[in-house]
Amino acid sequence: MIKKDAPSLDLAAQVVGEYLNSTAFKIERVLSGVSTYVYRIRLGEETLYLRVLPEQERSLGVEVHVHSLVRRMGVQVPEVIHFEHHNEVLGMSVMLVKEIPGSSVEDCISNGEYEDILYQAGQQIAVIHQVKVDGFGWIIRGQEQYGNFLRGEKKTLQDYICPYLEEDLFLLSQKVFSKRDTSQITNIINSGMELMSRHEAHLVHGDFDDSHIFQQAGKYTGIIDFGEIQGSSPLYDLGHFKLHDGQRYYGFDSLAKGYDAVTSLSYNDLLEIDLWALWIGVRRLGMICGRTWGRYHEHLIKTVNMEIELLKDML
Repeated sequence: MIKKDAPSLDLAAQVVGEYLNSTAFKIERVLSGVSTYVYRIRLGEETLYLRVLPEQERSLGVEVHVHSLVRRMGVQVPEVIHFEHHNEVLGMSVMLVKEIPGSSVEDCISNGEYEDILYQAGQQIAVIHQVKVDGFGWIIRGQEQYGNFLRGEKKTLQDYICPYLEEDLFLLSQKVFSKRDTSQITNIINSGMELMSRHEAHLVHGDFDDSHIFQQAGKYTGIIDFGEIQGSSPLYDLGHFKLHDGQRYYGFDSLAKGYDAVTSLSYNDLLEIDLWALWIGVRRLGMICGRTWGRYHEHLIKTVNMEIELLKDML
């Protein structure tokens, strides 16, 4: 799939200026974006973000639809004010969104405030998970995918899980885990597959952790960055959050309480969340195994080992 380089500030400013019919703004590149190129626009007291999709043949149309849909459901996500399938200046799909006020809940110092914010985020992510998707895996973003239809790349959850698991465990057995560890992981996932595949596909954020939960003055303000949306079990996001929990603060219990207030979590649901934490941990390690070793690697290994110990006698 062909990816274009990030547009220069001048070109990004041209796109924004044509929409705003003004040059009275400041623009800067935000380097935290992974799935899209992101630019921050200061317009007086207002802040906007321009997101640009690198792949020429793909469109942000389904993401625009998701923002609109979940906002109507009462979820606090960025408001899209401009969208183009294919911007002629950049040759890529673009969207312009309003800022969610504040900053990541990671910046929240008070433990009580952190827990309250996570509780509200749990309620809101449960609402997002009510949206059904046709199929599993990455949401298809072709330019024909526009409007109210969300479709995953795979027909079944097994089609999504199994190929990655085999490939990742083979790679990690060379560098990270013992053969005993990889055998245990395989047995756990195989035993838990029935639990993980109980659900029809629902919309998940795909990269849900506390860096994407925003607050202002200790009050919840919303969820950002839907660049990794997928069709999956509605418990996928909770597994992803639990995997990443504790890198700075521990918030999973508060998140799960908020979720449970909207959608009740059973014993089997909590077990499935741990299964997702294990699978996603293996998937992430497989993706970053060849990169410079750091604290993120160590956190994932620690959590995966904890999940192995937790799950090996429970299935």
